Amino acid sequence: MNAASPQPAPLTRAELIPCLEELEAGRPFKETLEQLLLTLPFATAEHFSLLMREGRGAWVPLLRSCGGRALFVGNAFSGTAHVLAALGFRPRLHDASEERLRFEVFRCKALTGVEPEFTLADLGERLPYDDDEFDLVVQEGGAPHEEWGHATSELLRVSRGEVVLTADNRLGYKRSLGARGEFAVLSPTRFLASVVNPPHGERTLAGYRASLACEGQAVPEAYSLYPHSGDFTHVVAIDGDSPKLHIGPKERANKLKIAGKALGLFRWLTPSFAIVSDKRGASARTPRRIERLLAEISERVDEPLGIVDEWIATRGNTIVVQTRAAHGDLADEDGRWSVHIPLSPQQRAQITRHAEVLEHLWTKKLVPAPEPIYSGRIDGIEFCCERRLAGFTAPQYSGDESCMRKLLEDCAEQFTALVQSPPMVIDERRFEKLFAWRYELVASLAGREETAREVLRLRDEVRELVLGKSTPLCLQHADLRNKHVQTHPDGSVIGYLDWGSSRDRDLPYFDLLQLVVHEYKQATGCAMGAAWRLLLEPGRLRDWEYAAFERYRQAVGLDAEVARGIERSFPVFVAAMAESNWDYSRPRWVHHHFGI
Repeated sequence: MNAASPQPAPLTRAELIPCLEELEAGRPFKETLEQLLLTLPFATAEHFSLLMREGRGAWVPLLRSCGGRALFVGNAFSGTAHVLAALGFRPRLHDASEERLRFEVFRCKALTGVEPEFTLADLGERLPYDDDEFDLVVQEGGAPHEEWGHATSELLRVSRGEVVLTADNRLGYKRSLGARGEFAVLSPTRFLASVVNPPHGERTLAGYRASLACEGQAVPEAYSLYPHSGDFTHVVAIDGDSPKLHIGPKERANKLKIAGKALGLFRWLTPSFAIVSDKRGASARTPRRIERLLAEISERVDEPLGIVDEWIATRGNTIVVQTRAAHGDLADEDGRWSVHIPLSPQQRAQITRHAEVLEHLWTKKLVPAPEPIYSGRIDGIEFCCERRLAGFTAPQYSGDESCMRKLLEDCAEQFTALVQSPPMVIDERRFEKLFAWRYELVASLAGREETAREVLRLRDEVRELVLGKSTPLCLQHADLRNKHVQTHPDGSVIGYLDWGSSRDRDLPYFDLLQLVVHEYKQATGCAMGAAWRLLLEPGRLRDWEYAAFERYRQAVGLDAEVARGIERSFPVFVAAMAESNWDYSRPRWVHHHFGI
């Protein structure tokens, strides 16, 4: 991405005030937020959504603190603010925008039931709090900052425990462009210019550490927020072995990246940091919150302790902590866990559903899936723990035709075991239950009259196509993207992941379509809409893909016309799944991704 690409315009006060007035009048938060997003330019809405991601607080369980008063200094739109509330802290927000503060108070109360206190920041050199007033102090956005004037030392003064500063690296080679998955890699000239004259006062790792050093205490810990603090998917320890940087087959093909890591350049060039200082001295050696959680799981399931290996902040606002056996033997399954920690209310519902379905699949041995280990709530953290599978997720082998052929063959064969009822005729009642609700939900949230009309026109067209035809009903995964399939290098399936969106007694075939569409998207870099249209054009898919589809349809007893209706309705099925599981509707999502 060109480093000169413009950042989207931030949300203005004039755009936010009508939303606040609606909230103060008692309108539900979700409806009000969705309406606000529809009024914004698309790029601004995307940037706002990125700021609001709860995944921004995915590092919180790496702290030793687990409650008490927490000061959050930064843009109050940040999802970190109410992650603190959800994980047991009593937050006070400190921001230079009264409107952002008021918005987050409504949001935090709606999503966590906690109403935070807040303070309007100024350019004063001193924070308006007493010494040692807070158990935890978090500042996002680095220091110094154009919207407040206090020094980093003020964070230490007002904390009696941990202090966390998230900030960009003066030597960082890339930056988020303010939209999900879009980054700018700096040219050599711009990189050198930013090193000599950092545009926002960015510091190096040594500089940030020096600013947070406590006399007589240990050197502040450092984590990389990779690939950038504005949009990160991995939390990586700078000084220790864990959590480590994930390196899969795709990354190994990047010789420059591998060489840089081997030379120890990652700690110097990583784009962003989370720096953690602790004023408590000896008490700072108490276990981190995640370590206490893992120890409790170990005791309850009577299995050797798993220790943190990788730390993933998913796009869906869930932390996935991958562990390994304490003695380091990767072949030993004891202690090899995947611990899922939801950070938003909807993700908590999905984790519950995932755990239920995983138990069913494992007990019945229906399809390959991770072994469920333990689910519940420990130390104020809700979680689901399962056996960590070997291999890699399918995107690591994307584009390898022999691998993808085997993967689709396995899926087409194995998913026949998920049929829950024999073929039955689709009458009007079944059409409403299986098809119509999807079109109506998506049309109601489309955000464009043209899109809504086209979605409802498609509903009527598909009704004529499928009425009187037959379909079985199955356990539908509903979100079977290639990243949810763990495979061997030859494409043979090790297990299917993430069943939180799954639906009982629903339509078959959609899962296979979704797997193929996302593989095309991953392998070619095309838009999802372009990959979907391959399904509709005769002869565009490869022979082995058509063969796998046909074997599956024959095996489950799916009528060809019903299959065609599902193919044509693919965007609506994807959107209905998303709208059923998102915390709020994304504006004009179907139009943006599918051009409808």
